Amino acid sequence: MVRLRTEPVAIVAAGVVTPLGDVDAFWSGLVTGTDAISRIERFPVDDLRVGLGGEIKKLKRERRGGCRASQLLFAAADDLLARAHLDASPRRVGVVLGTALGGVEEGEKAVAGDPSARRTAAALYDGPAHALARRLGCRGPALTVSTACASGATSLGVAADLLRADAADLVVAGGYDILCRFVMRGFDALRSLTRDRVRPFDRRRSGLLLGEGAALVLMARDRDARRRIGRLLGHASAGDGTHIAAPDPEGRGLASAIRIALAEADVGPDDVDFVSAHGTATPLNDRIETAVLKRVLGARAGLIPMNSIKGALGHTMGAAATLEAIMCLLASREGVVPHTVGLEERDPECDLDYVTTAPRAARPRVSLSTSLGFGGCNAALVLEGDAR
Repeated sequence: MVRLRTEPVAIVAAGVVTPLGDVDAFWSGLVTGTDAISRIERFPVDDLRVGLGGEIKKLKRERRGGCRASQLLFAAADDLLARAHLDASPRRVGVVLGTALGGVEEGEKAVAGDPSARRTAAALYDGPAHALARRLGCRGPALTVSTACASGATSLGVAADLLRADAADLVVAGGYDILCRFVMRGFDALRSLTRDRVRPFDRRRSGLLLGEGAALVLMARDRDARRRIGRLLGHASAGDGTHIAAPDPEGRGLASAIRIALAEADVGPDDVDFVSAHGTATPLNDRIETAVLKRVLGARAGLIPMNSIKGALGHTMGAAATLEAIMCLLASREGVVPHTVGLEERDPECDLDYVTTAPRAARPRVSLSTSLGFGGCNAALVLEGDAR
């Protein structure tokens, strides 16, 4: 078996669409502690237990046709292309997207009475990825990965592997998901949604709220990149699968993913300057994640600033991990770590240095980003801020 090279992979540029806006507005909103969660307006929510979420109210440029997932991806791609060019042969440019739900809203509409071929095609998990590849003119590998809410991290890892295997010269990678009644009713039935605000690692936390968005990065082999905003040093995915929705009580899959990602990056706990935690604000997730970080990082865990951005945006599912990776690189570039919106009263069991109240001046060089998903999906990314 050919072993993939594990040299770092350059992250050339990023583009996003979020409830806060594009990359610049996303970063500004995180630093100022903006809470972008509001009452959902796109579809009826009066019959739901919870009708709040991180909804994107208006896109800068609405396009005719295309499902909402594709629309969000196109908006994120516009933001990305304003910052970088796809300067490689189209046959050597790939697309790798992570999503929890794909084009599920189109499937919902098809079942409700519009089973057209266009809508049925858009309902497929890989429909939005192929729509983005067509729009960008990318003719290399076009892949969709789904590891639940760890998908946005898995996609970056798969993209890095494609580059290291010389299957592409550039890869547009990232994640997306939208708010729709199907997903809202599902999480509502699970009683995962809070009627309060999202409070990651807070003593009073009572659940998550969902959000929507799309986040893309342009990746290249580091030796080929003429510019970059950072590098992906290591990535790993690991499953534990003890429950369809709850995390493994011991966090074994997450611990394994973190250890493997650090080993691939050739860094140890003492090298980690910042942790972007999954931090959903559910009672189990935050407690288990804290315990895993303490177990894997050892004494160093209590000295590393950490945060969760889900109090500001909601849980954007497939987009979440890519947004968090971008946040890590921006923190390095700007010399500030955003605080954890919603965290006001510390939980004694969540006793790490979760940045609260206000942003903190810091310039992390190496960041660790952790992700957990339904079904025991876990992922970790090790990122390096741009040193150029």
